[in-house]
Amino acid sequence: MNIYLAMGAAFVAASLVDWLFMGVLFHDRYKVFPEVWRDARDERRRIILAQGSSAMTAIGFVLLAGRLHMLQVESALVLAAAIWFIGPLPLLLGNHLFIKLDPLVTISHAAGWLVKLLLIGVIAAALL
Repeated sequence: MNIYLAMGAAFVAASLVDWLFMGVLFHDRYKVFPEVWRDARDERRRIILAQGSSAMTAIGFVLLAGRLHMLQVESALVLAAAIWFIGPLPLLLGNHLFIKLDPLVTISHAAGWLVKLLLIGVIAAALL
């Protein structure tokens, strides 16, 4: 039962971090290159789909940490940092090199991914 609680709590935390780092923080900086971003039509559907990716991150991390027996806070944080370093960080830096993005947007997204993964790691360690 704890695994479902951990998944749910991790998803809520991931959603809040996404909202803060990828929606609120530096929101005006998205308009520096407006041609890069989609128009606001159908934005609600895209937000719902993005929440699905947050759910996949939360559920996947909890399952991976449990499977690898990385259930102490320290080991869960190492796992979170490793995932960030080999996944989201290189992807975001590569995107920044080839897509016109404001540097603050890239920094915010990278920081958001790190915070999200670290927070999910703490939640997984605490609840599993």
